[in-house]
Amino acid sequence: MTAPKVFIVIGPAGSGKTTIAQQTAREHGAAYLDKDRICGRLVEFALEAAGHDPTDRESNDFYRENLLPLEYETLMDVAGVNLRLGRSVVLDAPFGAYFAMPDYLTRAAEEFHWPPSETTVVRVQVPQDVLRGRLLERGLERDRWKLAHWDEYWASYGSLDCTWSGVRFLNVNNEKSLRIQG
Repeated sequence: MTAPKVFIVIGPAGSGKTTIAQQTAREHGAAYLDKDRICGRLVEFALEAAGHDPTDRESNDFYRENLLPLEYETLMDVAGVNLRLGRSVVLDAPFGAYFAMPDYLTRAAEEFHWPPSETTVVRVQVPQDVLRGRLLERGLERDRWKLAHWDEYWASYGSLDCTWSGVRFLNVNNEKSLRIQG
């Protein structure tokens, strides 16, 4: 049996991460693990229960300090279970909070008992004007803060300067994809 593979699809909201991640999962017969589908409803509930806007994560210190780490720990834990079962995984999440930590994946793999596996980070890239247009077109409540604070959002989340070690990087220009599903 060949070792399972890990594909981590990163990019800002509206870049087409989900489309690329689902295509990758289909092509490799891998488990598709979307952070928002795994944790989204619980995060929204926790934000609302704590008195916060459930759609605002980017500007919310409570979210970033308390809930974001739990989301990613849960995602990495579920990935580990699948990998130990011999199933390749595709992780669909922005991961931006962890880009500056070169050993992030190594530590997560160790903490969540991942077997040895080849990891490919797929960076989904689109120009700033295309991304903004997609967010406007899809009209989701969760994009409201991003659009209202566009320059701040783009400065923080537009870069895919990921410093992770021990991975292979694959860049995908997704500018031509006309319609992206949220």
